[in-house]
Amino acid sequence: TITNYSLMRKRNPPKKMAAFYIDDVIFVFRDLAREKPKSCWDHRFLGHLREAHERYGLKVQLNIFYKDCFYYGVRAAAFSLKDMPDAWKDEFQSAKDWLKFGFHSYEEYPDYPWLNASYEDVKTCWELLTGEVERFAGPGMFAKAVTPHWGPMSKEGCVALRDCGVRVLWTSRGRRWEYD
Repeated sequence: TITNYSLMRKRNPPKKMAAFYIDDVIFVFRDLAREKPKSCWDHRFLGHLREAHERYGLKVQLNIFYKDCFYYGVRAAAFSLKDMPDAWKDEFQSAKDWLKFGFHSYEEYPDYPWLNASYEDVKTCWELLTGEVERFAGPGMFAKAVTPHWGPMSKEGCVALRDCGVRVLWTSRGRRWEYD
């Protein structure tokens, strides 16, 4: 009955939860590789995330690119995750209950990279990302929830992600509208 349900909810209130992720992450890894701080938490971005976790219990997923993009003016000094040292692996491992890295795209451009992607394109990118994350951050750091870059994902790409072990997939569908 409604009354019993109301009483049950008072005794066992629902747990408040939210999903929080940040897209287009590569600069953090580039900065760490170039600046080589003693602790990864000395990086301003990661330090703020850790502080938010300690204060408020934040759990965050950083959706990552495999490589930097010429758009950011780094053509002469290209960076990819293979250049990321594993010097902070223990620190990442100690944060794996609240910090995850997630599949996003190979790089920033082209826009809508997964719109017509083949199974093999998506699987290859997944393997590049997961392999490098496991190498520099250790096991258990890669999320099984995916937000593809720009949202759309081909049917073949969805199948590839499922076969790679993805459990949650956020995609968009339908007509795209420009905004400014």
